[in-house]
Amino acid sequence: MMQQVESHRGGDAEVLAEADAHGIDFRRLKELREPLCRDMLSYWNEVRGDRAMPRPDEIDPVRFARHMPNLLVVQVDWDPFDLTYRLVGGDVVDAHGANFRGRRVLDSPSHTGRFSEVLFRFYKFVAEQQRPYAVGGTMEYTARGRVSVEAVYLPLSLDGSRADRILGAAISSELPRG
Repeated sequence: MMQQVESHRGGDAEVLAEADAHGIDFRRLKELREPLCRDMLSYWNEVRGDRAMPRPDEIDPVRFARHMPNLLVVQVDWDPFDLTYRLVGGDVVDAHGANFRGRRVLDSPSHTGRFSEVLFRFYKFVAEQQRPYAVGGTMEYTARGRVSVEAVYLPLSLDGSRADRILGAAISSELPRG
């Protein structure tokens, strides 16, 4: 995953190595396997129509209420640039071992090593590119250990010109401890 971010942003090799150590990589959107991820991408495309991104107020939580435990929303602030978790579903909280709603992405203690920095760079990349991205592989949570993950991240825009939110849908399952 992070090689693509690095090629676009000139990223920090040490942080990118941390992502590779966790086994996280980009997935093609058409290769998403989890029904949750496919459903959310399809819904996002339906709502946005011919625009680059839908508005946050166009997203109807009733349409995907059954997925709420697996969702997160990251607020994107541009001046100065920062990212804050605004919504964190119950399954996401369980996977991370902490509810980090209202916390800056860089202040999230749920990942080992410098993975919060990797997530910060990735979310920034999604916001700048203004298009959905899917990831998959393995990662290690402080409270849960190694998990298999598939996720899709969908940018939202208040004014149609820049991403103000990122809607994420993620499925994770524990891997055998070794």
